[in-house]
Amino acid sequence: MLTKNIEALILASDEPLSFDKLRSFLEPTESSDIRDALSQLEQHYAERGIQLKQVAGGWQFRTAPTCSNIVEKLWQTRPPRLSRSMLETLAIIAYQQPTTRAEIEALRGIKVSSSIIGGLLERNWIKVLGRKDVPGRPHLYGTNKQFLTDFGLNSLQDLPDSSQLMDATATQQEKLKLPEPTQTMEHNHHE
Repeated sequence: MLTKNIEALILASDEPLSFDKLRSFLEPTESSDIRDALSQLEQHYAERGIQLKQVAGGWQFRTAPTCSNIVEKLWQTRPPRLSRSMLETLAIIAYQQPTTRAEIEALRGIKVSSSIIGGLLERNWIKVLGRKDVPGRPHLYGTNKQFLTDFGLNSLQDLPDSSQLMDATATQQEKLKLPEPTQTMEHNHHE
């Protein structure tokens, strides 16, 4: 019954459920029993169309990578592709956070437009962490929990080593690239 309850809670949730939140719903169940049930669910779904994954510090059912192409057909419109400049900016923020727009521009070797920062803020992938204690007090940017969720990461430590992401064809500036966001299985939200 515990495994079924955990499965139902995770499936019904709109966001990844943390272990602590699961434990609070399942009191007085022992933590070790919850871990065992999560492990059983991971194994049960390992070779299925959906998989139980730990992302953004919680547990969530996600479409298996082998099924993502067929699931994408459910939505008539594809999400807009991200421009190279937006991906580069996001990668710099992810790897260098907290960072300022001037620091991003210094790494990219080109001005970062307000629309790029605005687009990343709108997608809730980045947030303003505060202000740097230098003249002008520029905003410090960092990634948001939604970034981890959309890119299928449990934490920033799950980012690939930055040396693996270097573009061999970049000329004077070294440019970073991130993969496209992963397709999550959201049962209630179809865009």
